Amino acid sequence: MSQIVLKIALFWKYVNQTLASWLLCGDGSTTAMRNAYIAWCKQNNLNTVMLCLNNDRYMSLFKPRKYMRVWDDARVDITGRYIMQLKAAGLIVAIVFWDNPADPEGKYAPAWTCSDDLHAQFISLVCPALNPYVDLYLIGCESGRGTEGIPGRTSGWVEAAIDVTKKYASGRLVGTHEQGVGWKDNKPYMIRRVPNNADFHIYETSNHPANGNDVPVSDMVQEVTFLVSRAHGVPIIVGEHNTDILGAHSMAQARAMAGIDGVYGVDGPM
Repeated sequence: MSQIVLKIALFWKYVNQTLASWLLCGDGSTTAMRNAYIAWCKQNNLNTVMLCLNNDRYMSLFKPRKYMRVWDDARVDITGRYIMQLKAAGLIVAIVFWDNPADPEGKYAPAWTCSDDLHAQFISLVCPALNPYVDLYLIGCESGRGTEGIPGRTSGWVEAAIDVTKKYASGRLVGTHEQGVGWKDNKPYMIRRVPNNADFHIYETSNHPANGNDVPVSDMVQEVTFLVSRAHGVPIIVGEHNTDILGAHSMAQARAMAGIDGVYGVDGPM
């Protein structure tokens, strides 16, 4: 267990609901939720918060359908104040630039599918502003996943985006988040890739997190052990495995995966 550095919960419990913590500055989120999440992290011995800046459906620092054109000043202010609040609480802050999957009908689309030049421009603006307060950057959430009709990002794209981000990150660690299942030619397929140039790799197990209680502990350990064997030394963090985050089975899964040599972070309380 001594190697575990990051303890993070991408799902959490709030007033009998399971919520996505990475969208806590997005539509429907409140100051009360953000305050409660910080308290929840402290209560459950978690030390890292992952926060998304743009999602086609729920979150953007820009006005609807105005990515890299018109800033949403109110949202920028909320996000900035929350990041400062997280740091004041002693938490590690991990910023995600975009959250997949792409949603052409989403309120804030297109963000994820905008041109690479616009993404690079966004990174060049945001990193210098956030570097004093941020510990980690992720170039995408579930970057390889894709959806029906919209492919995920290729390994080459992910690695190029990591290189661009490192230019502006002033030494902060840069990685990505990938789901164990992606879409290609309108069919699901298994993803077992780790970017060669990543400083860390956050991984969602191949089961849907809502079905985490159906997966034996040994199966998750086998899956993550195999991923580590393919990771050429890049630290692995298990970022999503079970939405029943406080359940005994979820905690047993987390403890078991935390014991794998090469895993440096786990999802949820143990």
